[in-house]
Amino acid sequence: GDMGVYPMHVPLMTQIVAGEIAVRKGGRDIYLAVGDGFAEITGTRVAVMTDMAIRAENIDEAKAEEARRRAESRLAEKLDDEQLGLVNASLAHSLAQLKVKRRTHS
Repeated sequence: GDMGVYPMHVPLMTQIVAGEIAVRKGGRDIYLAVGDGFAEITGTRVAVMTDMAIRAENIDEAKAEEARRRAESRLAEKLDDEQLGLVNASLAHSLAQLKVKRRTHS
């Protein structure tokens, strides 16, 4: 789901899943593709701890699309739990990057 954070937000620690984070700083919007992790929100700051954070302008759409195709084709293979977890994480990362990059193209 979506969540907005404004100054003086109630303190919160929450888990985040791979997806998109939009940051408004100095009147400018910055979009990031992020992986799984945590967000800590205080009245004065937001800290995000994640295994991936890439600004939209740094995403290579062709590479992200290729990673998505590779991950989806691997899902058809017989995988153990550890391999399945890695492939699912790779797929989530590539889908997050594609979503952010394609949003900024619009």
